[in-house]
Amino acid sequence: MKSIDIVMYSLKSLRHRQMRSWLTILGIVIGIAAVISLLTLGQSFNDQVNQQLSALGSNTIFITPSAESSGGFGGGGFSPSAGKLYDRDAERIKRVPEVSVVARLLSIRATVGFKDKNLTASITGIEPGVFEKTTALKIASGRFLLDNDRRVVVIGNKIAYDTFGSRNTVGVNSAILIKGIKYRVIGILEKSGGGFGFSNSDGSIIIPFSEARDMFKSTLAPNEVQAIVLSVFEGSDMNEVVDKLKSELDASHKVKPESRDYSVVDPASIQNAVSSVLSMITVFLGAIAGISLLVGGLAIASSMFTSVIERTHEIGVLKAVGATKNDILRIFVFEAGAVGAIGGAIGVMIGMIVAYAASAFGLPAVVDPALMLFGILFAFLIGIASGYVPARNAAKLSPVDALRYD
Repeated sequence: MKSIDIVMYSLKSLRHRQMRSWLTILGIVIGIAAVISLLTLGQSFNDQVNQQLSALGSNTIFITPSAESSGGFGGGGFSPSAGKLYDRDAERIKRVPEVSVVARLLSIRATVGFKDKNLTASITGIEPGVFEKTTALKIASGRFLLDNDRRVVVIGNKIAYDTFGSRNTVGVNSAILIKGIKYRVIGILEKSGGGFGFSNSDGSIIIPFSEARDMFKSTLAPNEVQAIVLSVFEGSDMNEVVDKLKSELDASHKVKPESRDYSVVDPASIQNAVSSVLSMITVFLGAIAGISLLVGGLAIASSMFTSVIERTHEIGVLKAVGATKNDILRIFVFEAGAVGAIGGAIGVMIGMIVAYAASAFGLPAVVDPALMLFGILFAFLIGIASGYVPARNAAKLSPVDALRYD
């Protein structure tokens, strides 16, 4: 039999057994959809993490007054959960030769008012002229703070356009109240879309460090800072720099490594932590997808065994009219492969829908065409592998015995 004849005969057979074929296909669909959506979302999440880490700056390190076990800092402000940081810590850090810039930060929640609305937000005090050298923040409109600025503020994109409502847009030169004190908006940051530390700048309200210290002096210890951010010179060994920073801070805080009341957070440590969590999730979901594919493969094998039994007489007729063992083997193998490929194609489409649906939750997803092709090809191979034994059994049937089978 010609290859085209085998293909057409196999597809016609599948069409005649539609209900069984679709039930068999379902297992493959679930498995491939899980694999495609899992790998796509995993890669998208990893790309977003890398994008946010690039906003931090590859040579940027954050030091926060929270124990290392607590994970350093999150997306909104700096919340001390162990010790405190002081100006003297910033001075000790400057002793490390690889450190190029050191900036102190203050971040405390306060009441913010605009027109007739009030809310509680995180106010961050930074050192103008220094802080921007340690981050990759970009201004969408207006300008950033300068050393001699007083009673001015730079705000995040969300604060400007969403926080106070779509009709209460805060623009450059708008006036807002922070703890009842009037501040003029001189700059609006570009939208960041979330992230880590100051790469998550959308909800930021930034004022000069000296004013923040004066504003919150009743809640802070003398010379206390909420965080320290620094940059190191290009080409520095980040691990070595982190070790030196910890050594200086251990001496400043008079603590041992096991009782540190601060965290030193660099982009590599964040990426390692995220990659570790992502790997665990990938393994877990991958196992679920693998089980689905195994079930799908067994369903194909079961369906093909049943098909061989039901079509024994048909096999005898085919051999009687000249079909060889190899022809019969190819017919049943192709049928099994077609079931897998169809299930794979549908699974890829469902996986794409799931991945793109995740975009509604802020996780941009782009399905790699190579991944789509892999999903279909992999499902096709699963079908062939699952259908080979039933196909071989069919090919071995004696024409005489097959024709006698009722």
